[in-house]
Amino acid sequence: MVQPIKRRTLGWRFGYAILAFQPLFAVPIYFSVLAGSPPLWLSLVVALFPPGLRFCLTHRFVQRTPFDVPIFLFALGMLIGLVVSPNKEVALGALASTLASMFVYYGITDNSEAQTNYWICMGGAICIIALAMSVWFFSQGDGRQFFFNKWAFALFGRFPKTGFVALSPHSLGAFLAVVIPPLFSLAIFNKRIPLRIVALVLGVTFSGILFLSDSGTGWIAVACGLAFIILCWRLWTAIIIVPMAGILIPLAVGLYGKVQWLAQSFSIDTLLDRVDIWGKTINLLKGYHAIAGLGLGNWFDVYKSHYGRVVIHVHNNYLQLYTDIGILGALALIAALVIFMRHSIDILSASRHDSWYGVGVGLIGGIIAGAVFAFFDVTTTATVVTATGYIYLSIPLLWVLAALLVVSKRRLCLPK
Repeated sequence: MVQPIKRRTLGWRFGYAILAFQPLFAVPIYFSVLAGSPPLWLSLVVALFPPGLRFCLTHRFVQRTPFDVPIFLFALGMLIGLVVSPNKEVALGALASTLASMFVYYGITDNSEAQTNYWICMGGAICIIALAMSVWFFSQGDGRQFFFNKWAFALFGRFPKTGFVALSPHSLGAFLAVVIPPLFSLAIFNKRIPLRIVALVLGVTFSGILFLSDSGTGWIAVACGLAFIILCWRLWTAIIIVPMAGILIPLAVGLYGKVQWLAQSFSIDTLLDRVDIWGKTINLLKGYHAIAGLGLGNWFDVYKSHYGRVVIHVHNNYLQLYTDIGILGALALIAALVIFMRHSIDILSASRHDSWYGVGVGLIGGIIAGAVFAFFDVTTTATVVTATGYIYLSIPLLWVLAALLVVSKRRLCLPK
């Protein structure tokens, strides 16, 4: 009788070792949508393997999470968006990649009880991705070059060109804007000196890269996220932050017409163009479109056919969500906002001596930065124009942040 128990124990350990990598099982779906390989059906089978394995071990496919209701509304809206969209191929790609993002979300939350080293490795992986994106940006694209960042383009411009799509300053800026606040929060609140030093070095490094990218929206977003973290650290710093903002903003306005790079980084013409796009998009949302949206991933085609202009996206995450899935998207967003606020209050009320406190505060700051960025750009989806059409792809950045926020809340509430 002893031997079967040992075999079962070893099997369970092996099964849980596989589940530790659950978020990665969804990655092939993105490649299936973007590159057509591997076949989508095969990628879906791979992504469904961890939930099936988890059911065998725990008799449930996933753990329930606070964001289940908005996720359900979002999924239902996407199905309606699929029905509404005339371009089923694009819509199916959007649906498949969003499903992959959901798998990533539940793959992270299902591992909430993993040991600290697991989360350090995950954070390290995110930082490696940020570094890779930075090298990709400076080596593959030209970007906006000024006296303060020409050297970076020249340095990394020696790398071979891949011919793949180059990152825009705002694509890199959006990613770094949500990564930097958690790093500085760890440097401020965490009790482990080595981790604080590493987090501080990485935070300063990524802040420098963000500055060199010349993403004006990224600068504003990360400033909001960092201001929140500093206020959480010491509330009295408001007497410094508020007057400083009162000095820097008028100073920037005064120098706006005199400094070339400042005028290009915060272009009024670009802002007015985006306002024009927003207004025209709202005009498209009439009749039943005001309820169901324009169809999943269909904004690109609708806008081009009505206004004769090729624009990659609507340059507003919230409006893009509404055009994709209509009023259900708005309801899902409102529900998610309420849950986010409740989680934020719970995290901020926890003990500062908990090693997860800095993680939670940093994630809140990162989400605030992402929310600010989302007013001026789209960070949850990507429209990739090809020779025969375009691909509408979900980006899992928001899903990862939401999952880590859930994990932080759970770890802070674990019995000590």
